[in-house]
Amino acid sequence: MNMKRISMVVCLFVAACGGEDGDSAAPPIAYEDMSFEQRVVFMNDVVMPEMKEVFVAFDPKFETMDCTTCHGNGAIDGTYAMPSAQIEALPATEEAFLEYVKDPEKARWSTFMYDEVMTRMADLLQVPKFDHATAPNGFSCSNCHTHTAEEGPSEAP
Repeated sequence: MNMKRISMVVCLFVAACGGEDGDSAAPPIAYEDMSFEQRVVFMNDVVMPEMKEVFVAFDPKFETMDCTTCHGNGAIDGTYAMPSAQIEALPATEEAFLEYVKDPEKARWSTFMYDEVMTRMADLLQVPKFDHATAPNGFSCSNCHTHTAEEGPSEAP
């Protein structure tokens, strides 16, 4: 039997067997519908390995990536609150952000975060990726990063 046929037979056998006691497997639960405990398992078993791979491919220093890399103190206190004040705050306005990405290293990171991290996280969480026109409430930088305080005109005493 060639490898293609063996693979097909195995797939058919697995599909025919179903879950335990002949029940079919439960459909996957959307992240937003998961309990806190289910989210912790999902983050450890799915998100962490996949995102670690993405980050290590970008910069090998992330080989030691763990929950605190993104969640900071929230990983320590068990809340896993996001956005995290322990990762770099981003400029609050579009004008300030355009100034921020004039730095080549900030531009490199911003491109990586937008193209790789936001896209992958939106897919994993089963939510749309932020888009001004089609998904203004989609997964964005603000889900993970805080923003610097906007500096307005100073008022005279």
